Formats: sequence, structure tokens, C-alpha cells
Amino acid sequence: MALTESEVQSNNNLRLTSPKVLIAFLLVTLIWSTTWFIIRGQLNTVPANWSVCYRFFIAGLMMFLFCRAKGYKITLDRGNQLFCMVSGLLLITASYGFVYAAESHITSGLVAVAFALVIIPNSFFARVFLGKKSSPYFVLGSALAGIGLGLLFRNQLGHFSSDTETRLGLGLSLLGVLSASLGEVLLATPRGRSHPMPVFLAWSMIWGSIGIGVVALFIDGAPVFDTSLPYLESLLYLTVFGSVLAFIFYFYVLQAVGPAMSAYSHVLIPIVAMGISTLFENYIWGISAIAGSGMVLLGLLLTLKSQQPNTPIPLETMIVD
Repeated sequence: MALTESEVQSNNNLRLTSPKVLIAFLLVTLIWSTTWFIIRGQLNTVPANWSVCYRFFIAGLMMFLFCRAKGYKITLDRGNQLFCMVSGLLLITASYGFVYAAESHITSGLVAVAFALVIIPNSFFARVFLGKKSSPYFVLGSALAGIGLGLLFRNQLGHFSSDTETRLGLGLSLLGVLSASLGEVLLATPRGRSHPMPVFLAWSMIWGSIGIGVVALFIDGAPVFDTSLPYLESLLYLTVFGSVLAFIFYFYVLQAVGPAMSAYSHVLIPIVAMGISTLFENYIWGISAIAGSGMVLLGLLLTLKSQQPNTPIPLETMIVD
């Protein structure tokens, strides 16, 4: 696929407020806001590690079908396969393994707010590995959002020092955050943009599912599967929407505006996730939670002022049609 001069110039000016980028950003925020609650339906009869394995192995196969439909070449050389293996172990095996384990100890909303902290390591790693500096507006907006998240979860965080379950759950969540951040920044490097993103995602999902499967064998024993309708429904939703579609949208945004700005979706997700938790987990909104949500949104507005035109990204590596 050859690029015209106008396409390169257009891609060079992509921002979060660009229509296609904004739509992808909002879709991934909405989808991942629901998955935090849906994941809890995977924790009753099947060990969490096996659920992650099934989810991403199926998602990887579906992503390969998508690549075939788009006409992408799915074979990779040894170097790129190793790259996908590392990204899969970080994004799937480690990150989702820790997230599923965390949800066995704390509410889905609290895991979501812990994962919102991914904006911090993303900003740091983007500067170290990609040379992307954060502007004062971005730093101020992120700090304001962090305070807002603290208000949103003030009651839960108040039990952090005395509740062993909460401490364990948050600790596992933070390990998942660090793993996800490293994987995301890895896919934002020049090598990560050297092939169509769905191809790298498909292989990363397969390698990640194999990795978590090996972990499951050692920790949980032989594979266990649940054929009940609730489990199959949650697995289907997490696979199709939470993995295939959301990953395509998210990494399109990541390549368009960078790891730090794309990670802001994780900051907004807790607000929507807590709305879902209100319906299904009896979460009660207080004044501090409402004020915290407002501060998060204000923080996002400030970070939008920090955006500069992005460096050129080959359009054939992104899903834009």
C-alpha cells in the first residue's frame, strides 16, 4: 500500500480530537469499562489463568481471520516472532494474569482504578524509549485526574492499610499495570509499527495465551472448562469485544497519539466501570465520588491542551477503514 503526500501529511496531524481517533478512543473506553465487571463471571468455576488462556487463544485466531480478510501477510521472520512473543507475555500472560487474580480479592471497580495508573509508567517509558516528553498541561491534567480517582475511591482506599485482601488485590493490579505498560510501549516502537498492527496483535495473543496456559498447568493443574451458558456468554463477550475489537481500537489510538495520551482511556474507564458497579455490585455514589469524577474529566480537558501534532505513522499499520 503506497502512501500519497496528502496521506502522510494528514496522518502527521492526528490528535485525540481527530474524529476517527476520538471514536476509537470512546469505543475502547466503553468496551473496557464493561469488561471489568464481566471478568467476575469468569472466576467461579474455571481457574482465572485458564480463562485468560481460552479468551486470548480464541481472540488470536479471530484476529488472524481478520488479517486474512484484510489481505495482510501473517507470516513473520524470527526477529518479529520474538518481538511478538515478548509483547504477548507482557500484555497477556503477565498483565491479564495479574488482573484476573486481583479480581478474586477486590471489586472490579477498584481494579479498574488501579489500572488507571498505567498513564504514569506509559508516560515514563514513552520518554525513555520513544523520546516523547510530557508537557506541563499533561502533567497537571494527569495529577488532577489522579486526585479525582483518589476521591472516587476514597472509601475503598481508606481500608488499604488494614485489609489484607485489598492490599493483595491492589498489589496484583499494580503488577498488571507495569506489565501492560511495557507491552504497550513496546508496540509503539518503530518495530511495533513496521507491520500492520492486527498481525502483531494476533501473534502476541497466541504467544500470550500459550504463556498463561503454561502458568495454568503449573498453578491450577489440568485444563478446566465450563459449558454453562453464563460462562460461555462472558467468554464470548470478552473475546470478541474485550479482546479483538478493543485491542484494535486501542492500539490504533496508541499509534496515532502515543502511549501517554492513549492511556487516558484507562483513567476514564473507572468512572464508567463504577457506574456499572452501581447497577450490579451495589456501589453507592457519594459527594466525594461525584467530585472525583468531575476532576478526572477536567484533567482530561487539560491534557487535550498538551497535544502536539504526532510524528508520521505509516497508514498501513493502522485500522482506519
